[in-house]
Amino acid sequence: MLWLSGMLITADRLNNYDLDDETTAGFVIASGWTLNNFWANRSRSTVEINIYVLRSGADIVATSGNISDALVGTLPSGWRPNSASTLNGAWDDGTASGGWVVGTDGLCTLRTSSSNIVTNRNVRMHITYNKEP
Repeated sequence: MLWLSGMLITADRLNNYDLDDETTAGFVIASGWTLNNFWANRSRSTVEINIYVLRSGADIVATSGNISDALVGTLPSGWRPNSASTLNGAWDDGTASGGWVVGTDGLCTLRTSSSNIVTNRNVRMHITYNKEP
């Protein structure tokens, strides 16, 4: 719903969910990972993404206190940020934690880690951002 100057606030207008959407499909997993669950929700311009994956490839070893960038997968096209830069999210596996980024291309990449990400460990990634119109 588009709010215009002079419109009255009513219960029907406040409860209009025309711009709300949700998906659990379309996440393309990268090699070395297994997708456990993907969930994305959009409420107006706010987008929330939750990705739950299993590290099925070799350990990602932290060297000098950090990891090399590790691609996890790609968001579906309608769920990608459309700003000019990459956006930062947080992840953890119950032992290690760090940051990850997603760009307008939808690539979800782990960028930092407090320690190694070992094989057969579940990684939970989360980000919330405002999608520009």
